[in-house]
Amino acid sequence: MKSSLWLVEDDPVWVELVQARLGNKYEIRHFASVEEATQAIQQEKLPKIILLDYHLGPQQTGLAILKALRKSENPDKPPYVIMLSAQEDVQTAADTFTYGAYDYVVKGERVWDRLKIALRNIEQTERLAKEVIELRVRLRRTQLLVGGIIALAALIWLVVYIQLCPDQRLWKWDPLGLGQKPPCSFSSSAP
Repeated sequence: MKSSLWLVEDDPVWVELVQARLGNKYEIRHFASVEEATQAIQQEKLPKIILLDYHLGPQQTGLAILKALRKSENPDKPPYVIMLSAQEDVQTAADTFTYGAYDYVVKGERVWDRLKIALRNIEQTERLAKEVIELRVRLRRTQLLVGGIIALAALIWLVVYIQLCPDQRLWKWDPLGLGQKPPCSFSSSAP
């Protein structure tokens, strides 16, 4: 089954390029405006990955969509947002990271290499997150097993103690050392 990917892009040429390059691996859904994408964010299940153009029309930016995502998403599983932009401005990139973008890819001659790396990093992050969960489950099982072994050892010790000292009552023993002898003294000599 293909992973879901939303493409928020107003340039039809880029839409065709992304669909041609990534359509065989991802189930791509296209949005041409901030309004369309924001409405989908509020009403639908979010995808795993969002490719988001920084400039969407003359007066809109992808930051509005990043802000909408942060208000409505599941905090445990936010989508990975890769910002696509023609700007190489460091401040623009920093702003997108501030609002939760996963990566910032400049539309240029190496855009497909950078996009491929970003998508591979997402897959690796997902794989590592699954491994962490599996390791936590295994650790918890081991902790429960060790706790059970310790409890069983304590129970066996108590049963052995009661068998060796049947005449003594455990509740009369003075564990604070106030002068009473323990209920049963173990000695190496036979009676």
